[in-house]
Amino acid sequence: MVKESYSLERLADRAEIEDVMHRWCRAVDRLDFDLMRTVFHPDAVDSHGPSVFEGGVEELISWISGRHSSIPFCLHSLSNMLIEFAGPDTAVVETNVMSVQRLSEEGDPAIRVHEGVPGGHGMQMLAFARYADRFERRGGEWRIQHRVMILDSQLLIEGGEGELASGITIGRRDRTDYSYVLRSAVGL
Repeated sequence: MVKESYSLERLADRAEIEDVMHRWCRAVDRLDFDLMRTVFHPDAVDSHGPSVFEGGVEELISWISGRHSSIPFCLHSLSNMLIEFAGPDTAVVETNVMSVQRLSEEGDPAIRVHEGVPGGHGMQMLAFARYADRFERRGGEWRIQHRVMILDSQLLIEGGEGELASGITIGRRDRTDYSYVLRSAVGL
């Protein structure tokens, strides 16, 4: 095991890598494809599994755009994140992620309830996974160069959503979400 450096430069590198991971969550949950492009190097590769998705950044964006077009709610939440530096400009980052998605009545072809049968019709999917990322710093900026999503467990939960109280700010999967309105109001 390599002893990690906790110099001010390395602490700044860690903070930048964590910010990249949090930008990914916002990008996929709000379907912000421009923001998604800031997470990966242009020649990066993402693998959600050979039968699900493998490809470059633009193909990933296209796949997410299609797959998530009928998913009205999505939340990615990060927890344990281990950042290990392999050199001054290379890091391996393993991050636990929990994803919650409300699936449409049409179901999701990426989910199988029974062998070969698409499922998830009107269900909530709770997935526990890890991102195994190779980060590289290029031009002074840390981004993901290669990602493999490791699925540890997934649950499908039947049942609809409860009725929301009137006046609650509802999350949106685009730039009309209140987080973007707030950012715009303060000049971000």
